[in-house]
Amino acid sequence: MRQDNYRGFDDEVDGCAVCLPCQTRPFKATSAQNVNTLFGIDVSHHQGIIDWKKVKAAGVQFVFLKATEGETFVDKRYASNRAGAKAVGIPCGAYHFFRPKASTTAQINNFVKTVGKLQPGDLPPVLDIEVPEDWKDIAVKARVQMILDWLNAVEKKLGVKPLVYINNPMARDELASAAELGNYKLWLAHYTDRPAPRVPAPWAGWTFWQYSENGVVDGVSSQACDMNRFAGTSADLQRLLVPASSGRIRRKIISVLSRILRV
Repeated sequence: MRQDNYRGFDDEVDGCAVCLPCQTRPFKATSAQNVNTLFGIDVSHHQGIIDWKKVKAAGVQFVFLKATEGETFVDKRYASNRAGAKAVGIPCGAYHFFRPKASTTAQINNFVKTVGKLQPGDLPPVLDIEVPEDWKDIAVKARVQMILDWLNAVEKKLGVKPLVYINNPMARDELASAAELGNYKLWLAHYTDRPAPRVPAPWAGWTFWQYSENGVVDGVSSQACDMNRFAGTSADLQRLLVPASSGRIRRKIISVLSRILRV
């Protein structure tokens, strides 16, 4: 996903270990594998200045934008990307790249301050969990707890339950398939030619799937960008977006009740 991403290739007996040609060849927007899904991208400052009208015309139906990383980093293109995507009617969401050696509280504040209030039509916020070497010398229980602390705090402050971005090895090897994470919708990174990814425990299915980091999309000037699918129809995607005020209040009540019932 980012330059230091722990790549989503998984050498599984019944899975797909992506060979070198699949890792390096560009994917066109029209090469999306499943007609029952929607096509989208995710971008950051690495993609430079984006022509959002061309991106819309290329068939992109949603986009995730890098907002923050660690305690203080703010992506310099986040605000302009958010404004550009919204101006052409592409639903967009913000993600935070988590750094486990940094203060969780400071990372929460950095993200919430940068994103501000979520608006009707926004995608849920995302916590980006990767780079296994960053998690060394931290006990698994502590790893999971700091992730849950971020997720719970951001949901409380922004009023929308976040998504989790992760790949198979990270979920399995670094977080021991922690059951608590299964309460959050999954944005899965698994780069493969196959029509569907391998879903890691504790999840039973994926909501978003990042299937390539070598996408070519009209309007994105960089050599490549990340390609994604949403598991559902346009109507399904609409139900995932931040609703207007009345619907948002209803969702918040349901979210609070669901947390109470889990206690």
